[in-house]
Amino acid sequence: MLLAILLLASACGDGVDHYAAAVAIERELLRETPEVDYEHHRYVLVLRELNRVPLRDGKRDEADAMAQRIMDGRRIALTESMPQVDHLPSRLAGKEKPRPVRPYSAAAAPTQVSAPTARAEVADLDITLYSTSWCGYCRKARAWFTQEGIPFVEKDIEKDPDGAAEYRAKANGYGGVPLIDVNGTAVRGFDQRAIETLIARAGE
Repeated sequence: MLLAILLLASACGDGVDHYAAAVAIERELLRETPEVDYEHHRYVLVLRELNRVPLRDGKRDEADAMAQRIMDGRRIALTESMPQVDHLPSRLAGKEKPRPVRPYSAAAAPTQVSAPTARAEVADLDITLYSTSWCGYCRKARAWFTQEGIPFVEKDIEKDPDGAAEYRAKANGYGGVPLIDVNGTAVRGFDQRAIETLIARAGE
């Protein structure tokens, strides 16, 4: 029993806003591919972050609703493509495939922004975080980008073959993670100061 409590505490006490991380991943995906559907492979990352939202978190209900919408869309898409394999539950029978909600617009600026966020809005930023699921510094980088409102795309090099190929091309012999590409400049590891410098230069 004690072990279960400790495991639960360690899983829920990582200090990361997983709901915000899920929203950030979807926001970047919609920015890159406006007509994307829920069956896109990156929605697996969104679901992973939503599942990590603690049960007592104030955004748990929103996370559950978002996860349900994504899973419904993926389930309907699977049934349409392979009707012999999957069958829809009665609540989804006859329903059209839901599409991602697009509340993100350039005009919808936050009321308060931190300095990095302000620079991100001014600059034409193109940031890619090459990561793995087990990397602690990748989690720190992801959390920092999300908390500061800095747009980024994350590619798991162990699960995304195209992302792995990009990583190898940019790593120049570096074999670790994270590797963070900021407007074409690769930063090895989570070097926050170097990343802030590159963002500042992009806004000049």
